[in-house]
Amino acid sequence: MARKRVRLAAVFALVALIVFLVSISSSMLARPAPASTPATPPYTVTIRHNIAYGPLPKENLDLCTPQHARGPLPGVVFFHGGAWQFGDKATFDSYCLYLASRGLVAATVNYRLAPAALWPAQLVDAQLAVRYLRAHAPALDLAPAHLCAFGESAGGHLAVFLGALATTHPGDEATLYANQSPQVSCVADEFGPVDLTAPMPMLTHLNTFTTLFGGATLASDPAVYRDASPLFDISAHTAPMLIIQGTRDGTVPPQQSLALAAALRRAGVSALYVSYNGDHALIGLSKAQKDALLARIGNWLLSEA
Repeated sequence: MARKRVRLAAVFALVALIVFLVSISSSMLARPAPASTPATPPYTVTIRHNIAYGPLPKENLDLCTPQHARGPLPGVVFFHGGAWQFGDKATFDSYCLYLASRGLVAATVNYRLAPAALWPAQLVDAQLAVRYLRAHAPALDLAPAHLCAFGESAGGHLAVFLGALATTHPGDEATLYANQSPQVSCVADEFGPVDLTAPMPMLTHLNTFTTLFGGATLASDPAVYRDASPLFDISAHTAPMLIIQGTRDGTVPPQQSLALAAALRRAGVSALYVSYNGDHALIGLSKAQKDALLARIGNWLLSEA
């Protein structure tokens, strides 16, 4: 009987996870460019797919570059969401094209996912992608000191790390392009969790963190939860951040983003906090509201990059 209850609990948890992912898929997959995109964009965009930034199969990116733009150009690197377990760089295809058409070198990044790859593989890959782009900046016509990060949910978590850490996190590929900085110059964070030691009932219920940490709970290994929390790495040297957060987010509570904004301001770092009346992944917003928000993010990145 006890084994049957355990099996049923596992089934219910799996069903809950599937329902959760389906509920946000329309918002987090195939992110459209804002409707305000010009009918004739300033630049025609060249796209290169599946460029290897590391030696492992998942370590690849797509690159969008503006043709005939006078460089070196600022850049932005995108990180998809999906609870560190799901998702693909294709989430940001349209936005990659949109920002490249406005004069940025834009890259959408795949990274290793749990449970096949446990923390800190996700951060190791994110930092490696930044170092790769800097190492190849002359060939890409990229201004290496002007490279921003944009991420949503789990990708927002990684983007915040990229703005906070000035050094490479220890990991299996930390020696690659080791002469390049892993820190970006600005961050746009959409509802990314930043303190994994704080209560997040939905993610805990879905076993998101135990999957990421190979079964470890906060009680059994508090050090790994703290290591995976970029909130504790905020300093006066952290990059400026734009923080987007839903007031009714039941997945990543608003307290996470509010704590990030407060930490940035205490450190004397520029923090622009933008809230919307909706749930996680922009759920509850109309298309016009999403377009306006995404256009605002794009304009902020263009101004900060």
